Amino acid sequence: MPTYVCCAPSKSLSDGQKDQIASAIARRHSEATGAPSFFVQVVIEESETTRRYLGGGPSGAHIWIRGDIRAGRSEAVRGALMLAIMRDVSAIAAVPETSIWVYLCNLEATDMVEFGHVLPKPGEEQAWFEGLPTALQTYLKGLGAKQDTFRL
Repeated sequence: MPTYVCCAPSKSLSDGQKDQIASAIARRHSEATGAPSFFVQVVIEESETTRRYLGGGPSGAHIWIRGDIRAGRSEAVRGALMLAIMRDVSAIAAVPETSIWVYLCNLEATDMVEFGHVLPKPGEEQAWFEGLPTALQTYLKGLGAKQDTFRL
């Protein structure tokens, strides 16, 4: 489902901060969209060979986050989601909010395959989930979700 790629300057984040960022993004996405947090993938990229530039000059303090999400979310939902992610990452990484840039890219659900199945449209997650093989349902329920808080 949604995939968020966070590009940060090399060695700017501890493993603990990376874990907190991944949890915060998964939680914020789930809160904003209603999609289960186990659908949210977060990739944090740091590379000593990556060079970042703004206006042709080096930029070492920014964190860029690109989220590929299913189309169909309202502008208000997307705006609130981006701002919540920006605030969380700023607090976790101890960098100014102005140094966190978030981009959401909307993909049609029919343009994505995960776990061997074309993804459902927003709002159709329950039927999609119930149509999955039992073993896959069990696996997905175990990804970052507790049985008592699991929801679709």
